[in-house]
Amino acid sequence: MIKKITVSVPGCIGNLGSGFDCIGMSIELFNIFTFELSEKFSITVSDPDIDSTEENLCFKTFENVCKLFNKKTPVIRIEIESNIPVGRGLGSSGTAVLSGIIAGLCFSGRNIEPSEIFKIGRQFEGHLDDIAPSLLGGLVMIAEDNDKLIWKQFEIPDGIYSVFFISEQKFSTKKAREILPRKVPLSDAVFNLSRACLLPFAFFEKDSNLLRIALQDRLHQIYRKKFYPHFDILYDSAIQSGAAGCCLSGAGPSVVAFSFGEPDNIVKRWTHVIKEMGIKGEIKVIKPGGKTTWKLY
Repeated sequence: MIKKITVSVPGCIGNLGSGFDCIGMSIELFNIFTFELSEKFSITVSDPDIDSTEENLCFKTFENVCKLFNKKTPVIRIEIESNIPVGRGLGSSGTAVLSGIIAGLCFSGRNIEPSEIFKIGRQFEGHLDDIAPSLLGGLVMIAEDNDKLIWKQFEIPDGIYSVFFISEQKFSTKKAREILPRKVPLSDAVFNLSRACLLPFAFFEKDSNLLRIALQDRLHQIYRKKFYPHFDILYDSAIQSGAAGCCLSGAGPSVVAFSFGEPDNIVKRWTHVIKEMGIKGEIKVIKPGGKTTWKLY
């Protein structure tokens, strides 16, 4: 009988450039969740921004997965070691959902299969461009065909760096989605399709000119950046500093720039820009990659 499970889940860059709701990339920044049978329910968190009540996202997901398989939710003690800032576009909520699904499957006696995880995850997230790369690692493209999920996972080549501006201010994913239009011009849809097709090749071939174009977007960034006045400033300075490409991370407000080589110039330029412009946040280099692992006790 399982008494305890520890799940380590990496964050991710969802909505990667032109890949709105369908392409994401994992990053080596991990949240660690421990679920353990206990005589009394409790949740211990390392980040005060994370709910420590029964409304906690990973617990609610865990509880719903148990119910899904007609299992009584066990009394559980959860410990969360959070290393991914909440509400910044780095996939924090996706890690909570993913850990809850995996723990729920284990305590329900189910096999842990990507197809099962994605099917359940879709119910909680609605889209899987965050959960899929966090689970599988690397660059992941995912689509749906008649209720069947299809995905392709690619490893990130060595020598690629991601430089993040992590905003001091949070912005809810729900609000970031509400500001998007329900309909877009056909020309904008074609614009994104043409670039999304190029995105994996740009990374694998380390083609800076191609990546800069492939990360362009007309489905979400052009609407969301109106709420993030720092985006255009950081985008322009990143490209001028030699970045291979730049885009919002997830739904924002964080911004990520990619470099096919040491990213010192980008770091120095962004550090100067945010100080000069009074933009509140921090600059951090985080390696792309990492995947979910778990251990049963």
